[in-house]
Amino acid sequence: MSVIPEEVYELSLFAKLNPKQKKLLEAEASLDICAAGEVFSRQGEYSERFCVILTGGASMYRKEDGETKLLGAFGQKDWFGELGALSSQPEPATLKADTNCTFIVCDQALFKQLYKNKHFKAQVDGTYRKLSLSVHLRVAPLFKNLSSRQLQSLEGRLSMLEYDKGRVIAEQGAATDAVYLVRSGAISCRSKKTGRILGYYMSNSTFGEHCLTAKGTWPGDYETMAVTSVLKIPVDVLRDVFSAEPDVIAELSRRADQILAEEHGESTGLYDQVGGGSGTAPTSDELEVMVGKQSIKGGEALVIDLDRCVRCNACVESCVSVHDDRIPRLSKTGNRVTSKETGRPVMLATSCYNCEIPECMMACEYGAIRRDVQGLIRYVWDNCVGCQMCSSACPYGVISMTPPPSAGATEPVFKRHWFLQTIPFIGKKFAGSHPDKSKHSAEPKPDEKAVGALRGVESRGKAIKCDLCAGLPFEACVYNCPTQAIIRMNPERVLTGRDERTLLPKH
Repeated sequence: MSVIPEEVYELSLFAKLNPKQKKLLEAEASLDICAAGEVFSRQGEYSERFCVILTGGASMYRKEDGETKLLGAFGQKDWFGELGALSSQPEPATLKADTNCTFIVCDQALFKQLYKNKHFKAQVDGTYRKLSLSVHLRVAPLFKNLSSRQLQSLEGRLSMLEYDKGRVIAEQGAATDAVYLVRSGAISCRSKKTGRILGYYMSNSTFGEHCLTAKGTWPGDYETMAVTSVLKIPVDVLRDVFSAEPDVIAELSRRADQILAEEHGESTGLYDQVGGGSGTAPTSDELEVMVGKQSIKGGEALVIDLDRCVRCNACVESCVSVHDDRIPRLSKTGNRVTSKETGRPVMLATSCYNCEIPECMMACEYGAIRRDVQGLIRYVWDNCVGCQMCSSACPYGVISMTPPPSAGATEPVFKRHWFLQTIPFIGKKFAGSHPDKSKHSAEPKPDEKAVGALRGVESRGKAIKCDLCAGLPFEACVYNCPTQAIIRMNPERVLTGRDERTLLPKH
């Protein structure tokens, strides 16, 4: 028997549900009771629940700039939680019961089914635009530093659009005219020239920020992979709304330049990717090792000559030394094979393969993973919430989690002390104690535990993986190996012996 009372369908929100949707609501929705004074949902937490008040009243509060502000009172027939249910975003405010309250609770899956109803969707979107839109815009790196007032000034000037599957919403080479924020669904970006997928944009991902730069053209065709809802903020609107605030336009342009530079990536220096070339095809057994065990996915691999390796750990120590957070990106585990040219055992080290279809990116619901123009998978530090979904989705186990950072911690950057970049063991003595070591605490903070509760796991800070030492003129592990035992190369050629960068002959 359904726990949903019949009078629920007298509410405007549910009045026009079709029979199938009503049946689904009755089967999957639940009732919850909240006592007076109890907090039902808290700002910053991830509940993914859409709730409608049946009886009682509640007040909504939001903390901004150190002050707690009353946003308004909620009573019978009002609802909240649409932002988390639609896009897996944290609650924008805290809801506290003023009296004993009864709620209808819809989980995310049920909400998305009801959201297909046009009448239901229109009413939810109206509330979203009024209460949640300015909060949601903050997931876009471009808008992160804007004040609430500045974000609210955009509310009436942007478009909420929905596209069917297979719709191209931006074409390669055309002028970039807007910033897009994906509310739900998925979009792929494909290069017409190479046919390669340049990136996937899931819920909460943004693209088009470089419309404010001199290089404002779309790098590929952006096509929806499913029914997709987006926010579109035209660049002309941004310039018009902030025409009286030139410092805001300057800040937006500066951040757009940073985003564009990140997407273009930096040269890895010594061992750039090289494709093609001739050679004897590997045998079926050898392909089983490389393909079946997935060592060749995505181009080049980190190859270790096990006879040359003296187990000095210089590769790992150098990786630690060039990252400010003191956490190595290198793992000395992987698939062991025999080099045909040398007859010696080598290891295809477990490292990020920058997959053609990255499952980590497909799993991320927070817009925290991007592909740059070199095809490398990179993280958007500010967007990562430590939910570990990318780590769980990665079939190669190359993604790990940092300890939860303390308040105010910023994205790790490469050390610029030249001793540390070139001779880490000597350099770290000259550079003194590490200035950022205290930024990472051993115990998770309460808010970080709440973030982890989103997926039923404990939050462990930020996701990290091998970044090929982007920003440095070399890969630290390769450069600092005293025996030249580690090299970046095409793993298919390890077994053919036909590559000019193949392992050096044994002396």
